[in-house]
Amino acid sequence: EGRALFLLGVSLIAVRSSALGEDAAGRSFAGQLSSFLYVTSEEEALEAVKGVWASGYSDRAVSYRTQTGLGGHAVEVAVILQEMVNARKSGVMFTCDPVGGRGDRIIINSVYGLGEGLVSGQLDADTAIVDKDSLEVLSLDVADKRTQLVRAASGRGLEEVAVPVAWQREACLGDAEQKEIARIGLEVERFFRFPQDIEWAIGEDGPVLLQARPVTTEVRAREGYLHIWDNSNIVESYGGITLPLTFTFARFVYRSVYVQFCEVLNVPAATIVDMDRYLSNMLGSFYGRVYYNILNWYKLTSILPGFRYNRAFMETMMGTPYQLADEIADRIKPPGFQEKLSSKMQRFVSGLKFLYFHFVIQRVIDSFLNYFHTVYEEFRRVDFERLRSDEIIEHWHELARRLLRHWKAPIINDYLTMVHFGLFNKLTTSWLGHVDASLQNDLLCGEGNMESAEPTRELIRMAAEAGETPGLRDFLVSTPAQDLIEALRQSEYTGFMERVEGYIDKFGFRCMNEMKLEQQDLHQDPTFLFVCLKNYLRSGTTDVEAYDNRERKIREAAEKVVARELSGFRKLIYRWSLKNARKAVRNRENTRFCRTRIYGVVRAMFYSIGRDFTLRRIIDEPRDIFYITLDELFGSMCGHLVTHDLRTLVAQRKKEYAAYEEIEPAPRFYTRGPAYWMNDHFGVDSDAPSAASAAEVGDEHHMHGTGCCPGIVEGVVKVIMSPDDNMELNGEILCTIRTDPGWIPLYPSASGLLVERGGLLSHSAIVAREMGLPTVVGLKGLTKRVRSGMRVRLDGQTGEVELLD
Repeated sequence: EGRALFLLGVSLIAVRSSALGEDAAGRSFAGQLSSFLYVTSEEEALEAVKGVWASGYSDRAVSYRTQTGLGGHAVEVAVILQEMVNARKSGVMFTCDPVGGRGDRIIINSVYGLGEGLVSGQLDADTAIVDKDSLEVLSLDVADKRTQLVRAASGRGLEEVAVPVAWQREACLGDAEQKEIARIGLEVERFFRFPQDIEWAIGEDGPVLLQARPVTTEVRAREGYLHIWDNSNIVESYGGITLPLTFTFARFVYRSVYVQFCEVLNVPAATIVDMDRYLSNMLGSFYGRVYYNILNWYKLTSILPGFRYNRAFMETMMGTPYQLADEIADRIKPPGFQEKLSSKMQRFVSGLKFLYFHFVIQRVIDSFLNYFHTVYEEFRRVDFERLRSDEIIEHWHELARRLLRHWKAPIINDYLTMVHFGLFNKLTTSWLGHVDASLQNDLLCGEGNMESAEPTRELIRMAAEAGETPGLRDFLVSTPAQDLIEALRQSEYTGFMERVEGYIDKFGFRCMNEMKLEQQDLHQDPTFLFVCLKNYLRSGTTDVEAYDNRERKIREAAEKVVARELSGFRKLIYRWSLKNARKAVRNRENTRFCRTRIYGVVRAMFYSIGRDFTLRRIIDEPRDIFYITLDELFGSMCGHLVTHDLRTLVAQRKKEYAAYEEIEPAPRFYTRGPAYWMNDHFGVDSDAPSAASAAEVGDEHHMHGTGCCPGIVEGVVKVIMSPDDNMELNGEILCTIRTDPGWIPLYPSASGLLVERGGLLSHSAIVAREMGLPTVVGLKGLTKRVRSGMRVRLDGQTGEVELLD
């Protein structure tokens, strides 16, 4: 190669190294091997090749291999012979920010003369940060460049000489040169598809590329299809770590339900098939946490007319503090719904069908509830513990066929709730915003007939009976909650024990974290039932009527405000909107209670399969079943598992999920390309294509969230984060990061409720309004600032929280 270069008239060459594997993403070998510059003859080139090979065994190269875990075995070193550039200026460029991990910047270091002094650390260099899109220089740090490396006067090697005084504090590169170097870097990055570490020089004929290799630090991807992940709403159902079987079951259910949504709105079958890539990926899992793949939700919403309004209503329903930028929203319509006449007609047809359901929804919901309870009663009576796992799977398929594939009424009502609540919220803000920030919440309370509150009401009635039964109150209060079920069985209070058993039979599926199938419910562990009874007896919470009266007074006062402030046509429109919002929210809560019941049956199925697998020595313990996916569970029955050793698979996932406990991804982030690599999962970056409008954090002593139920309460806080915490309450202010319907039995023994996550349509807000419990949700950073025993004052009307000590 050297002879060929000289025959072509090249008078000077550089002999450089490239260790095999040197350009791998994790092993740069930067500066570890030797290079020989200004080689003038074939004989000198041959000696330089030997020198490059030998440098693979130098002390520093062997030490580098040892420290990076590559071992000390033989090193293969490739040798590159290049034309030598007698550089006036040279340097290194990263087509990213390798320190900050940002992919939207280019970092250019430059010096006078040859770049050998820069890569060796001998010389200081100018540093320019260039915007990747505009190629504008964002910042420039000019170094004091007193010396430079040039060809030695003898002709061989390098020597250090002074930089002319006039140049020492001047930028090495002009604006045009900075842009040209950056432009070349972008071309190299596009060619290799990943951020590059590039050496360059400017000779007599302009810029020249000397070397490029991948950046070895992790940099967030800048190219690739955009995904926005948000858990503002779904954290209420799947808070904290959610195991693989629950996640994949939820993903299956979401796809099934939203396919039905498209079908019932007369979306063509071919379009639904095209949309399957979105409908199958409504959810994502990061570090064991469940997220909405939010752009797919916008795509689904776009099948209805009025997308600009509906997406705003959806954001309100989800309780997310972010609004999607218009330019992104306009690009996310699903296949077949672009702006052409046929798609407009299809949206018009879907809109008419949706309008039809507005008029008949109550009849549809009532029919669904009757059908649901008939089928549900049949399945909940099955003793799955006595069945083989393959028999249980057959029951699963039958449950999916008869119930999960008949979920059209609940999902249609969910979207009606989104529209009606969104419209009601907009009218309240526009026409009555000057009156009271909590007016719309007050108007929605006291609706009654919410099934989700019935288990708590029954517990209060049971507490009242216990308080009136001689000796029973002291028996319940003095016996540890975990021992009470067995103590009652052996006691004289047989009548009360029958009532407890009746409660478990009817409401045993109700538990904290009830949407997580790995969570034990009252059938498996009734301790939570007795914790609540003990709380009620200690706090004297035994009067259901007191709650009904309180919420009724709140509602009546709010209705008087509306009657006073509105008249004529506005009053008629507002009352119509209020009526439909109330009905939609009530139906939403009742149909979601059906979902909870279904999850209770599926939980019993999966726990029983876990026991069967344990007896067959497929897994080590019943709960291990939740570390495999739904498809793997089916594969174990149908013969399409690609890994037969479930024990090893479960052990690996247990280790991985245990590590997730120490990781807390952000509530919202975005990814490009492969979702788990080269992306930032820990914060919404300033470059994210969405605009934040999060609630104010407040000062040292104040916080501000969303008021959900009026009332000013001052008292001591009790922080409860999970069912494993101490849940004894006696009038404290309950503080937590998120709630689900399984938390409701704790509410009557609390004087107020503070929740870090959630919005106006969260279960926390709806049921707290129903029970007249002063509540503030959406308190950013709450559980990091508040501890049990602190005193606070909350205003459930304004959303203000004051930390008193």
